Amino acid sequence: MNPGLWGAVCAVNLGCADFMARFTTRGVGAANVLFAVMSIGAVILTGWIWLTDPVLVWDLSGLWLVILNGGATAVMTLLLYQALARGPVSIVAPIVASHPALVVLFWVAMGSRPDALQWAAMGVTVLGAVLVARSAGGFAASGGYTREHLRKTIGIAGAASVVYAVLVVAGQAAVPIYGELQTLWLGRWVGIATVLLVFAAQRRAPSLPLRWWPLIGVQSLLDATGYLALFAGSRGEDSEIAAVAASAFGAITTILARIFLRENMGPVQWIGVAFVFLGVGVLSAGG
Repeated sequence: MNPGLWGAVCAVNLGCADFMARFTTRGVGAANVLFAVMSIGAVILTGWIWLTDPVLVWDLSGLWLVILNGGATAVMTLLLYQALARGPVSIVAPIVASHPALVVLFWVAMGSRPDALQWAAMGVTVLGAVLVARSAGGFAASGGYTREHLRKTIGIAGAASVVYAVLVVAGQAAVPIYGELQTLWLGRWVGIATVLLVFAAQRRAPSLPLRWWPLIGVQSLLDATGYLALFAGSRGEDSEIAAVAASAFGAITTILARIFLRENMGPVQWIGVAFVFLGVGVLSAGG
């Protein structure tokens, strides 16, 4: 598949996983959910590597990229889960999904040259995310959220977006060295170590009631396969297109919030979501 299609697969998986995080995080806390998601993903990937016995690369020159990717993934996801738990989901998800603007700027600085149609599609995608974010005032007006609550939530989501760009760039740079499977596998273990440092700083241990494991297990599987699709689309040229297409996860999460949480969506939000899907559709159809 081309990078756009891999990115679209990533968007669907991560969009569903992030929507589930709204409930799991509120139930047991962001750090506990993140530790479980990282651990389950690491165990599944370890089992898959053991069964398939792929050729692993132990080139230490690029190990810092894997460490940066894994650590940034843990920090970003912790911020994202906190923002989703605070809500509204239909504001948080598109803000975090605007990270490709930073990813594209980085790869353009590194010499990538998207064509005119791809530039237009990426611009439409990011514009859609911005339109959704700017509609936050409607939630304050409706009485469901205070302006202070929304400002703090948007700040957390904005920080998550910046860290998201870091993890994507580091992961895409590591894939040519280690491949998508090994990059994700090693990154999961680095992520686990990062989360454990958070628990150590808080002087507490992870705690997850048994009843939450089935839901978090599905969430973890969606999360791991989503990133695997993103890294698969990062091989060769046009890796920035995979990143932009993957950003449609924000639209997926937003629509799920509208359907299941009944979050009100005004015309501007709907236009923004439509722009995201339009941009991703063009990128996915491209060569």
